[in-house]
Amino acid sequence: MKKISIICLALALGGFQFGMAQDTAMNEMAIIQEMWGMAKKEVVGAYMEMDETKASAFWPVYDSYAMERKELGQEHFNIIQDYANVYENINDEQAKDLTNRSFKNNIATEKLQLKYYKKMCKVVSPVEAAKFMQLEKYLENLVKSEMKESIPFIGEMEGSRN
Repeated sequence: MKKISIICLALALGGFQFGMAQDTAMNEMAIIQEMWGMAKKEVVGAYMEMDETKASAFWPVYDSYAMERKELGQEHFNIIQDYANVYENINDEQAKDLTNRSFKNNIATEKLQLKYYKKMCKVVSPVEAAKFMQLEKYLENLVKSEMKESIPFIGEMEGSRN
């Protein structure tokens, strides 16, 4: 796992800076997602170490998962972007909307992962499917952590304005 940790950390920290400035263009996010998606597939391939037969069954399922996951990732980014636009003067309605959207996105992600875990169990062993999901959760947390490092907490900036 140490090898994967180093690769993932280098990818997340070295090549992909997720600055959450209010003027971040959506096309920048598309480029980041595309680059991360390609690099992530390489990490998954190196970690899974499947023979050709298993790989030929696994990758189409993975590609379908990645496509659906990308949409949820975009929505997650949109939520963060919306928060970045209002965090200095966030009101109750905005806080409620952003929080509910975040919960819905997290739930949708969990449901998607469960759906694809079941599909992967049918084309590779349950152990290999679990191995992928374990890596997926690790990478997801790594990326979310990196993104959230750039986002101030509600009220955090109020103290610095005085």
